[in-house]
Amino acid sequence: MDTNKSSNTFKKLSNSIPSIGFLSRKKRVLAFIKVTAKAQEMIDAEEITEDEALMLLSLLVRKNKDFQKSGMMTALNLADISAGVMKPIGVKYANSLRAQLKMAPIEQKTALEL
Repeated sequence: MDTNKSSNTFKKLSNSIPSIGFLSRKKRVLAFIKVTAKAQEMIDAEEITEDEALMLLSLLVRKNKDFQKSGMMTALNLADISAGVMKPIGVKYANSLRAQLKMAPIEQKTALEL
């Protein structure tokens, strides 16, 4: 991915982050779901690859405190999120955050598997 495309995609994802509220578990998880759904849309439209999406989400966690809080809250509560609510890229990235926290991955079925 070239630098310009990467920068534009990063901005799209960054601009899609809604308010996470003040210590609101629900708003934080919903923010993570919304951003990763946007990333999944870009993957499905073949604007970016899955690896590029994971890299951009990683960068977003490091550069945006709200998304960092959102990601950590989602990783900690991944087992409580209903199957099919989160897009595959969101589950994959939340599990990578869980791995950083030395937590076991959570397998979630997609809507197609239900």
